[in-house]
Amino acid sequence: MKSQTIDESRSDAELLKAYTKGDTQAFDLLVARYQQALFSWFLGMTSNRTDAEDLFQEVWVRILRHADGFSDVSFRAWMWQIARNLLIDFRRKKKPDFSLDATDDTDDQPMINQLVSPSVGPAEALEWSDAAKLALQAVHQLPAVQREVFLMRVEGNLSFNEIAETLGIPLNTALGRMHDATSKLKKILSKGGVL
Repeated sequence: MKSQTIDESRSDAELLKAYTKGDTQAFDLLVARYQQALFSWFLGMTSNRTDAEDLFQEVWVRILRHADGFSDVSFRAWMWQIARNLLIDFRRKKKPDFSLDATDDTDDQPMINQLVSPSVGPAEALEWSDAAKLALQAVHQLPAVQREVFLMRVEGNLSFNEIAETLGIPLNTALGRMHDATSKLKKILSKGGVL
C-alpha cells in the first residue's frame, strides 16, 4: 500500500492503527518517537550496547507481532511493559557484567570513549569523559529496583504514574525508589563515585 503523508501530531494509537492498515511510515514515526528514550534505558540497564540494541529491536518486533491486538490502552505504557518484560527475561538468561573499559563489538573502543561527543574539544572531552564515567559508575551502584525507576524517569521520561503502572507497584513505591535513588546518587557523587 502506498504511504500517506504522516501527520506527526497523530497519537501513538493512531499511528499503530495506520501501520496495521499498511502505512509503514506511520510505524517509522512511532519508532522515532521512542528511539532515544527506549534505547538509552536499555543501555543503562544492560551496560552493553549490543544487548541494548538487541532488546530495543525485540521490543519493536513484539509490537509488530501484536499490533493487531492492541487495544486503546496507553501505547507508551504497553511499550514500556514489553520492554521491561524483555529485560526481565534477558536478566534471567544472562548475568550482568559492567565495565567502562569494556569494548564495543563494532570498533573496539572502550564504552566510556563512546560517551564523549566528537564536537567538543580535547579538554572539554576529557572533563566530560571523567564526569560521565563518574555518573555512570554511580548509576550502576544503585540497586536494580532503584536504577530501573531512575532510568525510566530520566531516560524514558515516564511519569511516576506510568512507572508505577509499568512496574506493577504503588505510586508511592515508585516515588520512594526515585527519592532513594537520587539520595544515593548524591551521596555516591559527593564521595567521588564510591559508595
